[in-house]
Amino acid sequence: MNFQLTDVSVHYDGIPALRDITVNFTGATVTLITGQTGAGKSTLLKLLTADIIPTSGVVHIDDVSTSTMKPRTRRNFLQRMGIVQQDCRLLETMTAFENVLVPFALRGMNRTDSNSQCLQLFADMNISYVRNKLPHQLSGGERHLVALGRALASRPEVIIADEPTGTLDDTTAQTVAQILKTAASKGSSLILSTHSASLVAEFQNANHIVLNEGTVVSTTVAQPLTDRLLTPTTHATTPGDPE
Repeated sequence: MNFQLTDVSVHYDGIPALRDITVNFTGATVTLITGQTGAGKSTLLKLLTADIIPTSGVVHIDDVSTSTMKPRTRRNFLQRMGIVQQDCRLLETMTAFENVLVPFALRGMNRTDSNSQCLQLFADMNISYVRNKLPHQLSGGERHLVALGRALASRPEVIIADEPTGTLDDTTAQTVAQILKTAASKGSSLILSTHSASLVAEFQNANHIVLNEGTVVSTTVAQPLTDRLLTPTTHATTPGDPE
């Protein structure tokens, strides 16, 4: 999936959250978005999922403007994404297993195949022990892992995660980083917001966008994934340069 933001600004009650942002997310890449709290990272991710539309400028997803996008088109795009919110947004009346089954149901997969793939996903992530628990019975780290599992369930083209390791202990954060790296190696693009130096260190060859007070202050653009593996060459660009 390709995302293009051109001269985008977002205001909340007249207060700018993003100002004149022009960035592209194209091809099979890993992109980290960093910056202090309040820099505009979460707002930028909400633009990519069409949760919000820009106050000015335009956001295109595969050449379709989010400002004029029809609900069905947005649903189709969302089914190609795996999204992890800071608050996880698990369905509280469903078990962890049932939460992760949701993307399979949305794709129309039959129950037998869905159950089989979901069980395998829980096993691969080493969280089989939580599958029958309700969200309120999970620790914070377990909730994040289940939310990540749900995002991975549909084998998305792109995973968009807002602070995926922000509140996690070091061990769980390392687990999440490895799961994300595996997803990238299998072909999913990653767009991650983070303030974690440890997560940044795990993706040294990623594209890197730095925000400050709603503006892009620097970008580093890596080569696209080659054979689905990160390559080591990067070069720096100035804000506003095409990626």
